[in-house]
Amino acid sequence: MSRGSRALTVMYAAVALWLSFCTVRTWGTVPVWTSLAMAVAALAPVVGVVRETVVAEERRTVAVLREREGRRAAWRDAAAAALAQAEVEAACCERWWTSCATEHDPGCAHRTSWGTTA
Repeated sequence: MSRGSRALTVMYAAVALWLSFCTVRTWGTVPVWTSLAMAVAALAPVVGVVRETVVAEERRTVAVLREREGRRAAWRDAAAAALAQAEVEAACCERWWTSCATEHDPGCAHRTSWGTTA
């Protein structure tokens, strides 16, 4: 829960307690409908506390999902890099084939040695 949510929760609790206190103090001295209205009003901040709790839980859930998605994205990036590397290595042999065997990268695994005959 963030600082703002905690502050709102404390304020909601303070308002609920004050309205409850006022309801108890005025019970029997004022018309019943006003005491009941104040009692219902004392329950309204409880909805705010529940809302802040739900919002905090949703924020935690979104953070977890973003972290998981970040790990998946990293895995996809690694797979794409491996695929790109394989394509680059294959391009060397394609250059060799299309240049009538005159150009071949020295580091290519498919390159055969021309100068060593036994």
